[in-house]
Amino acid sequence: MNNQFEACIRDSVAKCLNYEIKNIEYFKDAFTHKSTSSLHNYERLEILGDAVLQLYITEILFIKYPKCSEGDITVMRQNLVNSENLDEIFISLGLKNISDKINKQLKGSNVYSDIFESIMGALYLDCDSNTVKSIIYKIFKPLISKKLLKKDSKSQLQEYLHSKKISLPNYVTTKSKKKSFKYLVSCIIPSINVNEKMYSNKVKSTEQILAKKVLNKINEKN
Repeated sequence: MNNQFEACIRDSVAKCLNYEIKNIEYFKDAFTHKSTSSLHNYERLEILGDAVLQLYITEILFIKYPKCSEGDITVMRQNLVNSENLDEIFISLGLKNISDKINKQLKGSNVYSDIFESIMGALYLDCDSNTVKSIIYKIFKPLISKKLLKKDSKSQLQEYLHSKKISLPNYVTTKSKKKSFKYLVSCIIPSINVNEKMYSNKVKSTEQILAKKVLNKINEKN
């Protein structure tokens, strides 16, 4: 990765997150898919960033909603940090532009939520915990409301199928043959001829996306 990209990363993070990078190496890793470079890879930081988001989002919800049960907090947290929502946040913050420049061959692919998590991991390593929490709070504060208590798509699909006495979906994960993705995830309901598939790097969040697609198709038919 050349100095031009380093400058772009610094400028992008400063503009989008109002943060001045100290160690650029963390962020070079955070923005880079393994198929782009043999030296940089976001996957380790993604694991850390996921844990950071889970912790601070849980803390925010715990304090904001003191009367909510652990189940309610779990549902709200999941609806905040699912891949679809993180994709939208990543794009709305303007981080997509530099990501697409660095990972040209991945343009339009399902990696934005992964890179967002890796950036949170890089932030955690690059600064103090209060700064990380402040940045996360600023990003997620406009999205936090009781509307987040709505059940996730897998639960909604399961409840609908149960009410109609239709067999529950079978979620199948196989290893992907595409270099850009780790998995091919399927949602299969043989009794109503459903077999939705999607390439992804995360299993659980992709199952949610597939369940939502199935629900949308069911609603369209009805």
